[in-house]
Amino acid sequence: MPPADTLERVENIKRHALHGPRITVTELSRSTDWRSQLPSAGIIEVTDRGDTAAWLLSDQDLRALVDGYVQLEEELEQAQIAELFESREDASPLSGGALKDAARAVLRTRKDQLAALVDGR
Repeated sequence: MPPADTLERVENIKRHALHGPRITVTELSRSTDWRSQLPSAGIIEVTDRGDTAAWLLSDQDLRALVDGYVQLEEELEQAQIAELFESREDASPLSGGALKDAARAVLRTRKDQLAALVDGR
C-alpha cells in the first residue's frame, strides 16, 4: 500500500476510534448489521456494559495499521542511524596499541561498576 494511502487509512481509523460507530457485545452476537458498517467505517468499537471490550477492524484497515507501524519503525531506525553517524563524525578510529589500551580502560571501568553494584556501593 502506498504511504499516502496508509497514512490516510490510519487517520481514518484514529478519527473513527474517537468518534466512530459502536455496538454492544449483545448486538454483535444477535445482529449482522455491523458487517455492512465495517468496510466503510474501517473500525467499530465493541462495548460491554459501557466499557470498551474490543475493536473490530476491517482487513484493509488492519493492514494499513501494520504498514503504518512498519513505516514508523523504519523512520525511527533511519533517525537512530543518522544520530549515530553524527555523534561519531569527529571521532578518529583507534588502531593498534591505542585501540588495545582503550578497550582495556573500558573493561576496567565496567569491572569497577559491576563490583560496586555487587558490593552495594
